[in-house]
Amino acid sequence: MARRDGEFEAFEEELVEAMRLLARLPDRERGFLSSGARSMWPAIVRDPVTDYKDDVAPRRSLSRRDMTLLDRVFLGERCLAGVVPMARRQLVGVVLAMKARPDRGGYRWERVWERLGGKRCGATTDGLRSRYETQVRRMAAADGDDAAWERMRSAVLAEEAAAIMEVE
Repeated sequence: MARRDGEFEAFEEELVEAMRLLARLPDRERGFLSSGARSMWPAIVRDPVTDYKDDVAPRRSLSRRDMTLLDRVFLGERCLAGVVPMARRQLVGVVLAMKARPDRGGYRWERVWERLGGKRCGATTDGLRSRYETQVRRMAAADGDDAAWERMRSAVLAEEAAAIMEVE
């Protein structure tokens, strides 16, 4: 059994919490689609059998602490997600999403492997776990260290530019 790294797990839990907060952000498209239910026309007669549910419970608003965490991880100009190369973003996103909203069967690397395409992804479950942990450790190293963030971000941009040049 592998030794547990407390700092890694604490940082990963912050990332999972940021993913949960991201899911709590308002859904503007739903508001646009349901705007016909509340217009200046006379009240619409509702049929409880054929109409869609319109009484969805309102979401809790995000606090300043929550928005600070979201900005630091995903939304800000110097966000931690910026140091993850494009080739690894899907892996990191899938793992964080699965950890943020666990299914009945729990979280397993086999499910991540299946979600990423199985044999087509070109890696084993251990390889995916290793790649994910490497990326999370890179994000943790860039957290709060501007010089490290700049160095990692420039490496990511160079890698992405090389990938674009290969395609062309």
